[in-house]
Amino acid sequence: ASGFRVSGAPGRGEISASPLMVYAIADLHGDYDQAIAALRLCGLIAADGSWAGGNATLVQTGDQVDRGPDSLKVLELFRTLRRQAAQAGGRVVTLLGNHEALNLEGDFRYVNEAELQSTGRETWSEMFDPEAGAIGAELRGHEAAVVAGGGGRPPL
Repeated sequence: ASGFRVSGAPGRGEISASPLMVYAIADLHGDYDQAIAALRLCGLIAADGSWAGGNATLVQTGDQVDRGPDSLKVLELFRTLRRQAAQAGGRVVTLLGNHEALNLEGDFRYVNEAELQSTGRETWSEMFDPEAGAIGAELRGHEAAVVAGGGGRPPL
């Protein structure tokens, strides 16, 4: 069996663990190109943008949205990677950051103006509505904290 063994305290036996890699990426803030560059640098995605991380765990620690011009593309990227990673035995965890929370609360002051205008303020508001919006409902399911190797705490 693959893995490694760590001796426990006397009389406690041994603990087995899998040698999985865990990566963390923070504060992408709607910068799709830099998100792609960071993920490629880590070897987590292939040249075509598909998951290449095998059984690795990627934790995106929040703030996928706001400031940059491609918040919606970043959200879609991580939605896609979550599905692909799961199929490959890996895991992508996206945490709820303060900027996601701001959008859920209807505070769009940090949304990139060009992205907000091209999408439309009303449409943006509808998408991020925590009750009825597709993105809002998805973000409500994001964990606010995660325990490496386990689940997380219940969503807020």
